[in-house]
Amino acid sequence: MRRKQMASQAEANAYLESEYLPEHNRRFAREAARPEDYHRRAPGPAELHKIFRLESERTLSDDWVVRYENRFFQLEPQSRNYAPARGRVAVCEWPDGRVEIEYRGRAVPWREIAAPVRATVPEVKPAVDATKAPMLGIAKRKWVPPPDHPWRQAARSGAERRASW
Repeated sequence: MRRKQMASQAEANAYLESEYLPEHNRRFAREAARPEDYHRRAPGPAELHKIFRLESERTLSDDWVVRYENRFFQLEPQSRNYAPARGRVAVCEWPDGRVEIEYRGRAVPWREIAAPVRATVPEVKPAVDATKAPMLGIAKRKWVPPPDHPWRQAARSGAERRASW
């Protein structure tokens, strides 16, 4: 199977070099507008190292913890006067799994920590079972103020004033 793939790949390369590329260049090649060459030089190994990585922007918590892919990273303090809490950091991951955290373009020392333990709230059971509430005669009905309620007295006095005019 592997030999067939290699043979078909060789045939495809031969076709590209002998037939397709010469025809393509004949149809679409153009002279440069100016003789100057504005192409950049090829990037060096350090630049390629920075290019081929995944970057993800994250916000630092108040205690300098960054969460990335269900992992927690504690940033080490760089100085006593400087607190980047709530700052934005870039979490960089390379194909081999290495992780680096950058703040304002500089790598920051960090250590991975265990996930924080969340406090569990005990489940509170209602005093009355909701399925039995209709049977117990506990039905929610609209509240109507009694006849001697202040709201009704204010309405009566307003109606009396309007009637006397």
